[in-house]
Amino acid sequence: MAFTVRTLSRAELDAQQIYDWINDWSYEGARNWWAAFEEACNSLRQHALAHGLAPEAEESGREIRQILFRTPKGSFYRALYVTVGNEVRILRVRGPGQPDLLADELP
Repeated sequence: MAFTVRTLSRAELDAQQIYDWINDWSYEGARNWWAAFEEACNSLRQHALAHGLAPEAEESGREIRQILFRTPKGSFYRALYVTVGNEVRILRVRGPGQPDLLADELP
């Protein structure tokens, strides 16, 4: 099944903040991070249901999944998403060391 992927505004803000933070240290690192994020989002078009539930799923009572992706330097990031019909909605993006989100922090 092919999915359409939509990044919600809060996830866009998360992604931009992560990009900006990395860019303060390394322009190339920020570009690599963005490419890894886009690759993860693109893979959800075909494999959205292949990824497991996020820790936030239990707290929220919703079927929130996560896709893990990493930069060439090896840092792992998470994109939290839900599927609605044939659409993937990316809710939030989290970086290493950021705590799990509370239910009221999810759209």
